[in-house]
Amino acid sequence: MLGGVGSGSSFKIVVNLMLGHSTMAFVEAITLGESLGLSKGLLLEILPKLPVAAPFLSKKAIKIKNMNFDVEFPLELMYKDLHLATLTAYENEIALPSTNIVKELFALANQMGMVREDFSAIYKLLKHSK
Repeated sequence: MLGGVGSGSSFKIVVNLMLGHSTMAFVEAITLGESLGLSKGLLLEILPKLPVAAPFLSKKAIKIKNMNFDVEFPLELMYKDLHLATLTAYENEIALPSTNIVKELFALANQMGMVREDFSAIYKLLKHSK
């Protein structure tokens, strides 16, 4: 359905690129909202229900609300997939400027010891930067 050999792996990288971006946009929105005096609880309840939010974010909102980042998909693997996406883009002379930034933020979270936590733990990176 996807094509020849390797198409499944290529598709996985593309999907996880979107997953990483969506998560980063979500945690940035929460962080900004909190800094503007909006209730974290309100943000975590309403933002995932908006039409601009990916459906998986409702599960990540629960993790962030409880600050419980038990692993579903490890942060270190999200970093790996983002790295593969940027490396593949480089090899194919495709610019992915925002993906490079998101990848580096996940790299920082890895360096801070979040490797074995769920990738939604990226929220802690932004909260730490305050």
